[in-house]
Amino acid sequence: MPGIGRRSAERMAFYVLESSSDYSRRLSSLILEAKKVIKPCRICNNFSLEDICLVCKDPSRNKKIVCIVEHPQDVISIEKAGIFKGVYYVLLGGISPLEGKGPEQIDLRRLENRLAKGEIEEVIIATGSDSQGQATAVFLKSRLAGYKVRVYRIGLGLPLGRQIEHTDSATLKEAFLERKSF
Repeated sequence: MPGIGRRSAERMAFYVLESSSDYSRRLSSLILEAKKVIKPCRICNNFSLEDICLVCKDPSRNKKIVCIVEHPQDVISIEKAGIFKGVYYVLLGGISPLEGKGPEQIDLRRLENRLAKGEIEEVIIATGSDSQGQATAVFLKSRLAGYKVRVYRIGLGLPLGRQIEHTDSATLKEAFLERKSF
């Protein structure tokens, strides 16, 4: 599974193998139940127990500003920061030629319908700074160019608390390109 290293995966596998059969049945039942009841929101694709997620339902959110992210966990991270008060559009992945995922796998129909109706004024592309996130951001920028909407990319560069001497050259380059007045 993504984000699980070899050692963690081994520990989990051995834990399940050493557990009772009841535990294994209960775990598999809970996984199947989660897959059954948690679905993408019909507006933004964020995972939800209902047809429309809590963010899209929230009347205090600015629905004219949409932040595009690759994964539902990105929404959680941005929400924890407490800085964004718009709504989201979750791609449920990104462009990754090595994994056989090209632009045709990104479903933008619902977002483009809202853009065509003039419901959205601003889009913030908040994809990762890795090659998949960058490729996805470039694709999104070109795809959104045909709409009357302001398009922004989140700033990329040095993480807080990071020393310059321990930062790779690509990150330093982005930090300089994304600089702002002080």
